[in-house]
Amino acid sequence: MLAVCGLALLLLLTASFAAERVTGRRAALVIGNSTYEHLATLPNAVNDADRVREVLERANFEVTLGRDLDKKGLEETVLGFLRTLNDGDVALFYYSGHAVQVGGNNYMLPVDASMASSYDLEVEAYSMSSLLEYMRETSSLQIAILDACRDNPFANNAYFVGQKKLAVEGKKGLASVTPQDGTLIVYSTAPDQVALDGNNGMSPFTGAFTDYALKPNVEIRKLLGDIRAEVIKRTDGRQTPWDASSLTSSFFFVTRQNLLIIEDMREVRVPPRMEAVALRISPPITSGDTPLSVSFTKLPDAGTLWLGDRQINLDSKIAADEVSAVMMKPTGDMKDEEIRYAVTTEGGRTASGIVKVVIDASAPAPKTVKPSLTIAQGEVDEQAPKPILVAMASDVGTGFSPMPQEIVRSTSAPKGWLKLESRDPQTQVAVGDQVVSEGDLIKAEDIGKLRIRPSLKVVADSGMPELKPIAEALKPQQSATSTGATATTTPAPAPKAEPVAPVRTVVLVPAVKTRTPAPITINVAVSVNECDTLAAEPLDVQAVADGKLPNDIDVPKALTACKAAVDQHPDVARFKYQYARALYADGEFDAALQELNEASDAGHVRASYLLGRLYQFGAAVKRDPAKAIPLFEAGAKRGDPYSQYALGKALVNGTGADADVGRGMGLAERAAESGHTYAMNLLGTEYYLGRHVKKDFGRALKFFQESANRQDVYGMVNLGVLYRDGAGVDKDLARATELFEKARGKGHPYAGRLLGFMAVQTGNANTDTLLSWYRESAERGDAWGAYFAAELLQDNPSLQADDGEVVRLLALSASQDTREVSPKAKAALAKIDAVSVGKEVQLALQRAGQDVGEVDGKLGSRTRDAANAVLGTDAPREPRELLIGLLHKEWIDSRPRLDMLGS
Repeated sequence: MLAVCGLALLLLLTASFAAERVTGRRAALVIGNSTYEHLATLPNAVNDADRVREVLERANFEVTLGRDLDKKGLEETVLGFLRTLNDGDVALFYYSGHAVQVGGNNYMLPVDASMASSYDLEVEAYSMSSLLEYMRETSSLQIAILDACRDNPFANNAYFVGQKKLAVEGKKGLASVTPQDGTLIVYSTAPDQVALDGNNGMSPFTGAFTDYALKPNVEIRKLLGDIRAEVIKRTDGRQTPWDASSLTSSFFFVTRQNLLIIEDMREVRVPPRMEAVALRISPPITSGDTPLSVSFTKLPDAGTLWLGDRQINLDSKIAADEVSAVMMKPTGDMKDEEIRYAVTTEGGRTASGIVKVVIDASAPAPKTVKPSLTIAQGEVDEQAPKPILVAMASDVGTGFSPMPQEIVRSTSAPKGWLKLESRDPQTQVAVGDQVVSEGDLIKAEDIGKLRIRPSLKVVADSGMPELKPIAEALKPQQSATSTGATATTTPAPAPKAEPVAPVRTVVLVPAVKTRTPAPITINVAVSVNECDTLAAEPLDVQAVADGKLPNDIDVPKALTACKAAVDQHPDVARFKYQYARALYADGEFDAALQELNEASDAGHVRASYLLGRLYQFGAAVKRDPAKAIPLFEAGAKRGDPYSQYALGKALVNGTGADADVGRGMGLAERAAESGHTYAMNLLGTEYYLGRHVKKDFGRALKFFQESANRQDVYGMVNLGVLYRDGAGVDKDLARATELFEKARGKGHPYAGRLLGFMAVQTGNANTDTLLSWYRESAERGDAWGAYFAAELLQDNPSLQADDGEVVRLLALSASQDTREVSPKAKAALAKIDAVSVGKEVQLALQRAGQDVGEVDGKLGSRTRDAANAVLGTDAPREPRELLIGLLHKEWIDSRPRLDMLGS
C-alpha cells in the first residue's frame, strides 16, 4: 500500500524577478521589403523578416507578417496589426527595408516607392512615429526594432512634410527618436550610420538578434548588450547596434516557468517477507525541456537499490524518467528503511525527496505492476490515462474561448500535472488571466480555466472568401473508445459533415512521461462571425473583416446575424457597432443610436466616429457639430483614419471647434498615410483652392491622382476639375468628362451637376439632360444640384414633374445647410406664395403617414400636431422653415450614403 505524504514545489526564479515581468498577450508586426521597383534591392530583408517571425512566434507573439509590400499592402498590413492590439499588453514592430529620415522623423518605404519628386514622401511613405503612437494607445509596452539604416539612395534631396519642404537629413542611417515612457526603440546601427545588409542570407544585426532572442530569462536590456557585442564581433567593428529606452518594467522574450515538482516523502508499506520492493517513486516533473538527473544520497541499511539489472550506488546518476522503476532488494531480515534521493537540474539546482519503507504485518502483498516506462510495445497499461480529443470552436476577435465544461466534469478528466506540449503558432493559450508558453506546467484541476485565442490572421490564411458560421465549423464528433474519450461543446453534426478549415490545434500531455502517452488534443475550429462578414466597415481598426459600404449591406441577414452576435458576446463592442450599422440601414434610427452609444461607451472608435458624423449632419440626433469633436478625438488617437480625417476637416474649417489649420492638416496627412482617400481629397482641395494654405497645384494633383487611382469617386471628380481648368495639368475637357461620368456612375452626389455646368460653359447643354443630372444630384443630397434644378424648372415650367417640384427642390437645397447655396435657396423660397408652400407641407406630412385632411395649403392646428409627431419636437411655425425641416427628415429617412457627403 502506498501513501503520498506531500509534494514539494520548487520555483527556480526569485519572487522579485517574477513580479517585474510584463505578462499578458503579445502582438508583433514584422515587415521585410527586398524587391524595390525604383530603389536598390535589399536581398536579405525578406529573409530577415521570415526568420524574425519564426522567433517571435516561438516567443508567444501573434505575428502579422508583411513581405515586399507596396503602399496599399503596407496600409493593409499595418491595419491588420492594429486590429490585433485591441487587447494586447506588449506590441512589437520590426522593419527591414529602405527608410528615410526627414524632419527628424523616420519613414519606411514600400517597394513601389519612387521618391522621385518632392511631393512623393507624403503619399508613398509611412511614418514610423505614427505607428508607434498608435501602438502606445493600445498596449502597455512597445518595442520597435529597425534594421533599416541602409544608404538613402534617393535622387531627390527634399520633400514636403506638412507646410514645409524639408531636406533629407544626410544620406546615411536613421534619426534617433526619444521614446516615450514604456517604449524601447532598437536600431541595427548607431544614429546616422549605415547598417550592413549581410552576405549570408541575413543581415548581421538580425542574425544576432534571432540567435539570442530565445535565450530564456534574459531581460531585454541585457539581451541587447549581448547582441551589440555579437554584431560588433561579426562586422569587425564596422556596425554598432543602438537603442533608446524609456521602459518602466522588465521584459523577457522567453520566460522559462522553471518549475520542479517532486514528492517530498513517499511511504511504502509492505509485509515482512519480500524478495524485492518496488519503491514506485513518482518521476519529478519540470517545465520546459530542462534535463533532470536523480542520485541517491542515502541507501537502505539492509538492502540494495536496483534499476533493472544495474545496482545503484551513491555515485550513480539515473535519468529522472527511470526513477519509478527503482527496486529495493533486502540483504537480510527486512526492517524499516529511510531512503533519500536528490533531483538535480541542468543548472545545478537541487530538490530532495524521501522514501520510507515500513514493515506492516497487516499489509497485503503488493500487486505486481510494471512501471509505465517498462511496458513493452503491444502490452496494455491498465492504469495509464487515456488520450482525450476536445473539439471546440471560436469566432476570431472575441477574445480567449474557454474549454468545454464537459471535459472538466468528465470521469476521464486528467489528474496531476499537465504540460503544454505544443500550440499552433497562430494560437495563444492562457490559464485564467495568464498567458502560458510551450513547456509550461498546468495543474490538471485548472484545465477548466484554460482559454484559447486564435489569431485574426487565420481569416487571411484560410483561403476562403467567407468562413462558415461557428455552428458549422466544428469537426465531426468522434465516439469514445476503449483507448480514448471525446468532449465537445455541441451535439455531433451529421455523419457526412466535412471539417471546415482552418482548425488550430493545442496539445497538452501528462507531465509524467510514460511509454504510452495520453495527450489531450484540442482542435479549435476557427470561424468569422456572420455579423463581421455582413456588417463590418472598411478600414475599421477594430474589425476582423474587410467590411461593407453602407449600401452594400444585406440588411435582413445582417440584422439577424448581428443581433445574435450581440446576444452571444455582449462584451464585444464591435458587434454592437455593426448591429447599429444594420439598424441604420433598415431605418431604425432610434435603436441604431442606442447601440452606437453603447459601442462608443465601450471603446469602439468607429462607433464614436459615426456618432460624430450624425451630430454633424443632424441625422437621428439634433445637429450639434461641437459634440462630434471629442468623439473624433478618441478615434484619432487609436489610429482610426476616418476619425483623423473628420477631426482634421473640422479643425481646418472651424466646424464645431476653433480653427486650427496646422493640426487639422496634420491629422488629414495621418489619415492619408493610412490610405484614407477622403483625407487625400481634403489635402488636395486645400492646395488647389489655397483657402487655408498656400496654393500648390502640383501637390493637389499628386493627392487627387492617388485618390482616383484607388477608385475614390471624389478623387475622380477632383482630378476631373484639374483637367477641366488646366490646373497643374494641360487642359483636357474630354478627360474631365470621362472622370465625371465614372464618378457619377459610382454614386458621387454632384458629379452630374459638374457635367451640367461644363456643358453649359461649352455651349453643349441639352435641357432634358441637364435637368436629369441636376435632379440626380439633388436626390443624392447636393444642395447646388437642387438649386440649379429649381432654376431650370422655373425657366421651363412645362418640365416640372408636378406643380410643387420647384418648391420642394428649393426647400431641399436649403435643408442641406450649405454655406454657399442655402441662403440663395431660402431667398428664392421666400418668393413662393404661402399656399404653394403650405400644400407641400401637407403632402410631406401625408408621405410620412399623417392624416392632414384636405390638401389646401392652409396650415392649422391639425397640421401643427402632425408636424410635431413627425419631427419629434416642436415644429417651426413659419411654413417655409417647417417645409425645410420636413424634407430634411424625409431625405435622411431615405437612408442616404452619409459616407458620400461632405467628403
